[in-house]
Amino acid sequence: MFFRLICAAFFPVLLTLASAEETPADKSRFTLFSPTPAALLREFDSARPDHTDSSHTVDAGHVQLEMDIVAYVRDRHNSDRSFVRTEDWAFANANFRVGITNWADVEFVIPFFQGHREKDTSTGDGLRQRGIGDFTAVLKMNFWGNDGGKTSGGLEFFVKMPTATHHLGNGQVEGGGLLLFGTALPGDFDLGINTGVAAVANEPGSRHHAEFINSASVSHKVFGPLSAYAEIWSDTSAQAHTPVIVTADFGLLLLVGKNVQFDAGVNLGLTRAAPDIQTVLGVSVRF
Repeated sequence: MFFRLICAAFFPVLLTLASAEETPADKSRFTLFSPTPAALLREFDSARPDHTDSSHTVDAGHVQLEMDIVAYVRDRHNSDRSFVRTEDWAFANANFRVGITNWADVEFVIPFFQGHREKDTSTGDGLRQRGIGDFTAVLKMNFWGNDGGKTSGGLEFFVKMPTATHHLGNGQVEGGGLLLFGTALPGDFDLGINTGVAAVANEPGSRHHAEFINSASVSHKVFGPLSAYAEIWSDTSAQAHTPVIVTADFGLLLLVGKNVQFDAGVNLGLTRAAPDIQTVLGVSVRF
C-alpha cells in the first residue's frame, strides 16, 4: 500500500522529468521481424534474481533466456501449519523473453522441473511430489527511459496457467499487473520500485482474492562487472486475518561480456508467514 500511494502521487512528476531528459536514438522502426542492430542494443538488464522487475524491455527482434540453474526454498516456521515443515527445489526454470517492439516484450516462464517435500512433525506423515510447475505469460511495456535517462517507467501484466503436476500448484488461473519504476541515485546507486495487485486463490476450488505486491530494490556496482543488490518485498492479502509476507533479499550479479550474466541470491523471511530462506543460482543470456 505504501509503494502504491507513492507511485500514484509522484507518477505525473516522474513523467515530466522523463520528458526533460536527453532524447535517445530513434529505434521505433525495429520490430520482432526487423531486429535491432547489435550496435544499438541497450545495456544488458535481466529480470532476475530479485523480485523487482526492471521497466526495461528486451530489444526488438532479440530473445533473452533467464534461467534458474537451481533454486531452493525452506520453511520450518510457517504461521498456519506450525507442525508442517516444507522444502521446495527447482532446476532449469526458464523465462524466455522476446522483444516485440522497441517498447514491449512478451515473456514465457516455464518451470521445467520442481520438487516439493513436506513433513508433519507431530504425526511423522510426509508428502513428496516432483514434476513441472505452472506456466506464466507476461506482457511488459515501457513508457519512457528504455534507452537512456535517469528514470524509467513501465507496466506489466501477467497470467498464470494451471499446468503444474498435482500438489505443485493450486489448479487455478491467476493473474495481475505491476507498475514498474526505476531511477538513478547519487553515488552510482540505482533504485527499482514495483507495486501492483494480483488475483490469486489459496487452493483448488477456492474463490479468488486480491493480494497487493510491493518491492523496492537498490543496486550498486561492486567493482568491474560485479554488482550487488538489496531488496524488500512484501505480499499483503485482502483477506481478513491473513498474515503479511515480507522478505529481505540480497544477491550478486556478474556480467560476462555484453550478453551473459550469472547471478546468486538469498531471500530471508522477515515475517512468520514468509519462507525462512530461499536461495537461487542462475544465468541470463541474450541472443
